[in-house]
Amino acid sequence: MLNKLLLAIGVLSLVGCSGDRRDLEDFVASTKASHVPGIKKLEEPPEFEHYAYQAKHLRSPFQPPQRELTEDIIDTSKNCLQPDLSRRKGRLETYAIDNLTMRGTLGDGDKLWGLVETSDASVYRVGAGEYLGLYHGQISAVSRKQIVVNELIPDGTGCWNERQTTLELTANANKQG
Repeated sequence: MLNKLLLAIGVLSLVGCSGDRRDLEDFVASTKASHVPGIKKLEEPPEFEHYAYQAKHLRSPFQPPQRELTEDIIDTSKNCLQPDLSRRKGRLETYAIDNLTMRGTLGDGDKLWGLVETSDASVYRVGAGEYLGLYHGQISAVSRKQIVVNELIPDGTGCWNERQTTLELTANANKQG
C-alpha cells in the first residue's frame, strides 16, 4: 500500500510541473516578429567584357607543349652530316644535357662505365657508344673524371653540325655528414 501512495505522490508532482507555457511562446513570437536582420546590400558585379581568342592557329593553352621535332626539317637529299633516324631512342635522350650530371664511374681499366644522374634523381650506367641528350648525343669516351659526348646540332638548312660536350664528375652537393 505504501508503494501505491508513493507512486500517486510522484505522479501528482510530475503533473504539477507541466504548467502553462503560453507566455513563453508569446515572447518568442513577438521577438521573431520585431527582429529585422541587417544585411548589407551587395555591390553590383563588374561589367563583363568578352575577350575573343585570337590565337586559334597556335597551341591551345590547355594542352601540354609537345617536344619540338627537328627531324621534320631533315633534308636527306643533301650530302651533309645527318643523324641516324632509324635507330630507337634511349631513356636518357629525353633529358637535356644540362639536366644530366656525372656522379662517378664503375669498372676496371679495360671497361669503364659512367654513372649519370638525371634531374629526377635517377642514376643510369652509360658507356661509350650509347646516346644521351636531346641532340642525338653519342658518348665517345668515358674516363674517371669526365664523359665526352658528340652532339648533332641542326643548322637550320637541313644539315647538322657536330659539337663536343663534356659531363664532368661532380660531387654530391647534398652530402650529409
